[in-house]
Amino acid sequence: MLEQVLRTIRRFGMIVPGQRIGVACSGGPDSTALLLILEELARDFGYTLSVTHFNHRLRGEESDQDEEFVRKLAERLELPFHGTARDVRACAQQARANLEETARRLRYGFFVSLIESGWADRVAVGHTADDQAETVLHRLLRGTGTRGLGGIYPVVEDRIIRPLIEARRRAVLEWLTTRQQPWREDSSNRDLRRMRNRIRHQLLPMLADFNPRIVETLADTAAIARDEEAFWKDYLDPILAQSLRREEGRVGVDIEHLRRMPRAVARRVLRSAIRVVAQPGSGQQPAGLARLSPRWGLSSGSADFDQVQRLLDLALEGQSGGTLSLPQKIVARKEFTHLLLEAAGAARARFEGFLYPVQAPAVVEVPEIGSSFAFELIPLDQEQARYNEVGVSLLDSRVAESPLILRNWQPGDAYRQKGHWKPRKLKELFQRQRISLRERQRWPVVVARDQIVWSRGLGIAEGFSPPPNSSEALRIREAALEMGGRD
Repeated sequence: MLEQVLRTIRRFGMIVPGQRIGVACSGGPDSTALLLILEELARDFGYTLSVTHFNHRLRGEESDQDEEFVRKLAERLELPFHGTARDVRACAQQARANLEETARRLRYGFFVSLIESGWADRVAVGHTADDQAETVLHRLLRGTGTRGLGGIYPVVEDRIIRPLIEARRRAVLEWLTTRQQPWREDSSNRDLRRMRNRIRHQLLPMLADFNPRIVETLADTAAIARDEEAFWKDYLDPILAQSLRREEGRVGVDIEHLRRMPRAVARRVLRSAIRVVAQPGSGQQPAGLARLSPRWGLSSGSADFDQVQRLLDLALEGQSGGTLSLPQKIVARKEFTHLLLEAAGAARARFEGFLYPVQAPAVVEVPEIGSSFAFELIPLDQEQARYNEVGVSLLDSRVAESPLILRNWQPGDAYRQKGHWKPRKLKELFQRQRISLRERQRWPVVVARDQIVWSRGLGIAEGFSPPPNSSEALRIREAALEMGGRD
């Protein structure tokens, strides 16, 4: 057992010599074994331990006896003890939340508070390979993708570690029995009204008749899924920066970008958009409810496969103006070229517009529309002078000699498209391109001497492109501002 745990610690880089490790001990067999194992390894590994206990007050006197058991165990091992108690049921009722999820949020919130207050560098919890298998099955039965199949993460944000995650529960029990170490039994673990208990006591034993190594198989599946998710995160980051735009409490998804994506990528982009809108902290929660990511073992509250598929159908096939309700009171609405997601009933401030003076070269950030604009003077050859690069616009460099203004479209704005002899109202061009009123209000233009010389999507106005013999041009590039809140 000691060798198994030591391999797991080293495989995942769970502990660095000199760290302070808080061991979350409920008094049950897994966490009791974890405490004793880490205590035996501490001398050789060079870390220090303390014991933490969270009393949920869900089982009355039995809960208090669990706390006393852990306190005495810490005294016997001569380790510091950090304990706290919360009325989890009352907190769940106040938040109108699931009891088990509330318990997890409060418990992990306590662990985080110990780390943030300096009592520990990391907190070790006692999940085993059996817990991993139960979690994967639970999520599979409810419906999940590879993100959910990743199950319980061995290390979370360099704060929570799970040294027993590769050990079997029966091996843990044998190890405790050999050492004649008692533990506490949680009577609620035998309650078959709970789905996880039915998975533990009924479904897994039945599946073991088909595959005696079902626990190891499910744990291997979780490891593969976590590696897949790590790949997808790096792969998706630049795609999300191009496809999602966050503004005023909502997220816009570029439908044309979505249309060109493989379905697997498009679904993940939409899931990311849902998570951004549903970021914890937008609503009020009772004090002590930790705002933690799904990797802490908490419910992500994200949409299921069917909901994401209907959202994709709305984006690609639905009519402009169509809506769809999603989990966490999120509403999606299609507006011509964009899919907008926002919290239902979210109050939004009136859009007041934006106006930024530009002295090229410069990078101008426009948080009102979630974009930044780079104005750069670049050398040209004749070919570059005639044709704009893909995704950028090239202006006559002499335009930069006069004061430039980057602002939003305003009613009455006129613009002379390249190749046209007569200016037209931008409103007419917006109508032709099916740009919604909300988008028009935020549409960026660049003005020089009271004349629009550039507009997003329409390019350089007639007469303002670099002449054929130009040696220099003013390049305008728009990029999305970095969005927070992705996990």
